[in-house]
Amino acid sequence: MMKLKSIIASLLLLAAVPASAQILYKVEGNGLTAPSYIFGTHHLAPLSVIEKTGADKCFKEASQVVGEIDMTQDQMKLGMAMQPHMIAPSDSTLSKVISPEDFTIISEEFKKWAPMPGMELSMLEGMKPMVASTMVAVGMAAQAMPGYNPQEQLDTYFQIQGKNEGKTITPLETVEYQASVLYDTTPIAFQAEALVEMLKDPSKAIQSSKDLTAAYDAEDLSKMLQLSEEDDEHPEFMVALLDKRNAEWLEKLPEIMKAAPSFIVVGALHLAGDKGIVEGLKKLGYNVTPVK
Repeated sequence: MMKLKSIIASLLLLAAVPASAQILYKVEGNGLTAPSYIFGTHHLAPLSVIEKTGADKCFKEASQVVGEIDMTQDQMKLGMAMQPHMIAPSDSTLSKVISPEDFTIISEEFKKWAPMPGMELSMLEGMKPMVASTMVAVGMAAQAMPGYNPQEQLDTYFQIQGKNEGKTITPLETVEYQASVLYDTTPIAFQAEALVEMLKDPSKAIQSSKDLTAAYDAEDLSKMLQLSEEDDEHPEFMVALLDKRNAEWLEKLPEIMKAAPSFIVVGALHLAGDKGIVEGLKKLGYNVTPVK
């Protein structure tokens, strides 16, 4: 089974590093005429983390905002691009990959965390289980974590703010590609098991979210990485989610930063580890230092 902590980390589109905890870095050298900055985000973090870390000052120095995808585009267009990857094959709809007994149990629990009153799990019959898991994870965070506001999301905030200030918005990948990683990489059977586990024991899922958020608040990326990988029996998902994308981004970032001083905003887990973009940029010859 794909363990719950791993799927919670991926659903929230998160994030070993040096002993000093850090989520904001300055990138200099290797031909850059002006520094760029990398800021690691977490989807349950409040906007107050921006001032707390000094990211607001670094943001002002940049003339372009670099993100995983372009969050400023029309939301309907964004949803349409993702939809093909969210739909399940006809032989793998929810009621076909979840036993009748489990489906009855989790259908009742789903109502408590659904994004809209009156929404039933059966309404998502044709969708992959990861779609329902995403809705549940957001619903749990909204109800169980004081101060969480799904309308205040760090990646989106920086991009919209940047666009309003006339900064260039540069995505690292397309919406379609990110959707394929999230919804197509993990076998539907594993997605189904994770959804059942989440809804049979919501307290475990809520605690996982709280643990990840606490680690982010402490700027402890190594702890976040540990929590996301704990007991994971489907590691190829995390390889696709993190390592493969990091390698692809590291091929693009040198030209992006050379073109203009950049404020790079990605999930915090992309900064962590030997295969993270912080270590990757160092290996490419850049001077990457924590912003205190």
